Amino acid sequence: MLRLDDASLYASYDPSGMLQTALGLSRQVRDAWEIGRAARLPALPRSPAHVVVAGMGGSAIGGDLLAASLGARLSVPLTVVRDSRLPRYVGPESVVIATSYSGETEETLAVTTEAQRAGATVLAITSGGRLAEMAARGGGGVVRIPAGFAPRAALGYLMVPALAALERWGLVDSCAEDVEEAARVVEEVASESGPAVPTIRNPAKRLARELTGRIPAVYAGSPELEAAARRWKCQFNENSKTLAAWNAFPELTHNETVGWGAPPEVRAVVSVIVLLGGDEPERALRRIRVTTELAFRHAAGTHEVRGRGRRALSRLLSLVQLGDLVSIYLACLRGIDPTPVEAIETVKRRMRDEA
Repeated sequence: MLRLDDASLYASYDPSGMLQTALGLSRQVRDAWEIGRAARLPALPRSPAHVVVAGMGGSAIGGDLLAASLGARLSVPLTVVRDSRLPRYVGPESVVIATSYSGETEETLAVTTEAQRAGATVLAITSGGRLAEMAARGGGGVVRIPAGFAPRAALGYLMVPALAALERWGLVDSCAEDVEEAARVVEEVASESGPAVPTIRNPAKRLARELTGRIPAVYAGSPELEAAARRWKCQFNENSKTLAAWNAFPELTHNETVGWGAPPEVRAVVSVIVLLGGDEPERALRRIRVTTELAFRHAAGTHEVRGRGRRALSRLLSLVQLGDLVSIYLACLRGIDPTPVEAIETVKRRMRDEA
């Protein structure tokens, strides 16, 4: 097996520097907050009914994390749309935050066109492209974020400006302390799990080693952590180039636990990762323990990962930081470059060619 403590490993298998980019999440969070605070925002309707965050892939997960971190603090509902169509209820009292890192995502461009036709207030978060042009031309706002990243590696830039916008619009109370705590906690996780930290003391390297040759099943310990579990799953897909699954307690105890009655040869290749926030009620923890005893005992391995911080944003982003690093280390252990996503690019190219 390749050794994660060998510095030459990263030069060979991560030439684009995905690992170093991932380790910079805390800087992204702070920088993105300032970008969002300084951006010119469109005026809201007098009584906004709801917020829709529209995006795909790495540009959409920020919306999920945003909704999860704010929860009941938001004064209006927030919905994430991963599609080329908007819900029919979107109209003049709607706020649509269109996120596309490249500014060229087919589905997001289509949704933005629909939002403008419906008279919604549109804010685009993008590094440029047609989305920026479309939003500006239609009288909406544009938050321009730095170019040069893979979309999934620009999570801070795609998510945090939307948080700043919601605060500035008065749809949520002050978030400055949330952002600073999250940046600090993420920085701590990165310092403990960076490439210079030996495997024996490095939780991300150790977990990546345990997952080698396995299919990860990432389970959120509560609905509040679903977005983090989804992020882990997608990062295993794109960075590690492996299949993965995600679900959340308590819902999975009403369906997926039965799926662990699969044939032994199937169960033997699946490793369970349970994400915890650290503030779960005792009954919720008991449900996890019972499920682990009855179902996950058949897995190739079971691992618990705990988020950090007092606030929801910190717990979510600390889990995201660790998961990103695990997925990159797993790619390197497999001898795979984590950056290219050839299958995604091929689908996009063929859809353009056949349009």
